[in-house]
Amino acid sequence: MSAAILPPAVAVAMILVLGALLTLTPLAAPSGEGTALAVSTAGLQEKLQDNKAQLEKIRQNIAKAEAARKAALGDIAALDQNIDAAEKELRIATAAYEEAAAKLDALRTELDAVTIQLNQKRDELQRTEADLHTQQKVFNERMANIYKSGGRTMFLAALLDPGSITDLMGRFDLLSNIAEQDNDLLTQIEDLKAKVEGQKAALEVERAAVSQLEQAQRATTKALDAQADKKQAAVDELETARSAKEKVLAAAEKDKASWARQEDELSAESDRITAQLKAAQQASTVRASSGGGGGQLYRPVPGPITSPYGYRIHPIFHVRKMHTGVDMTAGMGTPIHAAEGGSVVSAGWRGGYGKCVVISHGGGLATLYGHLSTISVSAGQKVGRGEVIGKVGSTGYSTGPHLHFEVRVDGSPVNPANYL
Repeated sequence: MSAAILPPAVAVAMILVLGALLTLTPLAAPSGEGTALAVSTAGLQEKLQDNKAQLEKIRQNIAKAEAARKAALGDIAALDQNIDAAEKELRIATAAYEEAAAKLDALRTELDAVTIQLNQKRDELQRTEADLHTQQKVFNERMANIYKSGGRTMFLAALLDPGSITDLMGRFDLLSNIAEQDNDLLTQIEDLKAKVEGQKAALEVERAAVSQLEQAQRATTKALDAQADKKQAAVDELETARSAKEKVLAAAEKDKASWARQEDELSAESDRITAQLKAAQQASTVRASSGGGGGQLYRPVPGPITSPYGYRIHPIFHVRKMHTGVDMTAGMGTPIHAAEGGSVVSAGWRGGYGKCVVISHGGGLATLYGHLSTISVSAGQKVGRGEVIGKVGSTGYSTGPHLHFEVRVDGSPVNPANYL
């Protein structure tokens, strides 16, 4: 029973065992093929050196990304220290401002209270002055009446009527007592006025002093508020710088992870294809010709080659990488034909190749078809030369619809142009 019709698990196990045996015991090449194998070995050694150089380039890029990451971490750590110091200064400035603002509020409250007292004393002084004016008027009028009524008229009446002298004296004493009381009241009002004026003057002095303190405290509070705003602006600026550095850090970490992931995926996929092809082709005793552009293989799509085999700047990763096949122009959905009859080794998704078909043609020769939009065959299926195996697409690491076509001998990629 052939491996093509074995259960999938058994077939995979046999392939892995055969691959391991192949790495331990090289095949004896038929006579006439020694030179070709030597050339192939030399080419593989050259490709190995090129691959090492490319890996070194990728490692340098990873190292640059790591250096950028560490630099960003260092900058963030320094910014964190600066932010801590700036926030401490901000707290001190804010506390000073708040203390000054509290003092200013207290002085304003005191100023308002003194102003209220001063206004009250002004009102009291006005009332006292009004009372003094009224009492002075009453006193003046009473003295005038005493003079008018107690003068000559009272004296003449006393001469004509001696019995009325006693009444006259009593009346005069009464008027004198009233006048004396009025005079005492005037004195009291004058004293009260003087007292109120003194209190008013003291309050005006106090209000002037408090007002001066309030103005000075207002200027101090304003200066401290401006200083606190300046400290806050410094903190905000440092926070903005830290946010920018975090973006740099994230970008560096993303770049590093992308380099490592993409290289690991492509290297691992290439290794799997190599091992799988070697294991699947081990049983064959027919060797593939070295090729020479003699048209041995059927052209899978009619379009021209737009990206040849060999090293190039990768259109996605933008680094110099080995292009293990050729890219052939073809529109989306264009039918893809088998370059030669054989057995389908793999049909499905293969990392950067996207949807991919690998066909073993015997004699160590195999072909690979990458970036398909649809696959029309399955693993283990026999196909004939020119048979449609799928359609052109842009799956995997691809910048647009095209066919990525590889030719492999004993699992190692060779230039497809030598076989078309």
